[in-house]
Amino acid sequence: MTNFRETYRGSVAAWECDQYGHMNVQFYTGRVSDAAATAMLAAGFGHEALVKHKLGIVAVNAETKFFSELHAGDLIRMESGVTLAEGRKVRFHHRLFNAENGVLCMTADVLGLCFDLAQRKSVSLPAAIAEGFKAITVDGDAPHEQAALPAVEDGFVPTGRSPVQPWECDRMGHLNVQFYLARFAEAEKQLLLALGYGPTRRRSDAVAVRPLRHRIQFKRENHEAAVLRVRSGIRSVEADRLQLYHELYEDETDTLSATCEATLILDRLDGAGLLMLPQDVRAAAAALAVQLKAPPPPKPQTGPRAPAAPVEGMYETCRGAVDRWEAEETGRMATRFYMARFSEAAGNMLAGGDMTAERMRELGLGSAALEYAIDYFQPLNIGDAYYARTGILELREKTWRFCHFLLDSNSQQPLARAEIVAVLFDLKARKSIPMPELARNAFAKRLIQLQPAQ
Repeated sequence: MTNFRETYRGSVAAWECDQYGHMNVQFYTGRVSDAAATAMLAAGFGHEALVKHKLGIVAVNAETKFFSELHAGDLIRMESGVTLAEGRKVRFHHRLFNAENGVLCMTADVLGLCFDLAQRKSVSLPAAIAEGFKAITVDGDAPHEQAALPAVEDGFVPTGRSPVQPWECDRMGHLNVQFYLARFAEAEKQLLLALGYGPTRRRSDAVAVRPLRHRIQFKRENHEAAVLRVRSGIRSVEADRLQLYHELYEDETDTLSATCEATLILDRLDGAGLLMLPQDVRAAAAALAVQLKAPPPPKPQTGPRAPAAPVEGMYETCRGAVDRWEAEETGRMATRFYMARFSEAAGNMLAGGDMTAERMRELGLGSAALEYAIDYFQPLNIGDAYYARTGILELREKTWRFCHFLLDSNSQQPLARAEIVAVLFDLKARKSIPMPELARNAFAKRLIQLQPAQ
């Protein structure tokens, strides 16, 4: 019987790999930090301790041992516990595994001190938190067990766990939309692993996991230090694609933060088109789909439809090219960066509507997306140049709807389209507000003429 807790689940990004072709040591350290956040939460040392009591845990010594390589695209999981919790000290013991084959890749023993963030000095652990750490005590010398596939509950598979980092938060002070999509994209590969189609089979078949559509609904803000977890299920299975449903939770309060409907295919890297889902994968997916207990998919948005291609009145809001560090191991731009481009375009859309950053600061306003629906038409590869064009579809009392197109700079063909529902909100009260007349008048100049939805 083990007392270890799963504390991280994710993947190795291509840009985390060094000249030796494996994950660089600095990124193992990052995973240790991520895992510690979940271990602390399990002990009752979560966001409340950080914000209310101004306490943290700072590392003063670490011993790391490496056993097996990790490569770009590998899926990983970690489990953690503590071997000491007394006075000011906590010693964590972390184990990092290749999630596909259960191989132990690294262990880390980290000595930390309870740290008063106001006085900037170490202090004794509060009694309740010290007891919480003792509840997750483990034997650091015990042999590791073969990691099992995650347990299924109501048709959902645990597919992600990681904390929100400060650098993932934007000028609005909350987790930027691209990092929600990053977590959902990673979750999709974890779910495929649970179906028996992990990185090894993808490499052998020379395919990329390619989304055709994501529809994300944002339920609440997430801020730095929050620990997030994702669970995923299958709505339906077709010969060449999967319809998935993801839920993202803030773990400390078990609050639903976002949902995502997704359509996935396996795309041959040689340009030969789609790979039909292998029979065993379809069977496993179908068996999982019948177990899913989830709310029905959201209804389509009402109002004017987004066009199939850019129309007159849409204006340029972003331009660039795909860098190596934005790509997956396949050489294609990672899914997250489609959303990054759209997030950048949104900032320029606001400026184009006379709602400049300076004006927003003067008014104490921010903006937040309530929904993103992204359709992906063509993949982008390293070096490909792109630009975005944006137009406003509809103005409502509080919300507005707009769309972006990401286009190939050479062919001018659409690469992706995003349709967004957004609000302005009071940065101090952290709540949405009716659209000020200033903003309404500015945005009205950017409305494009479209046929209404039937």
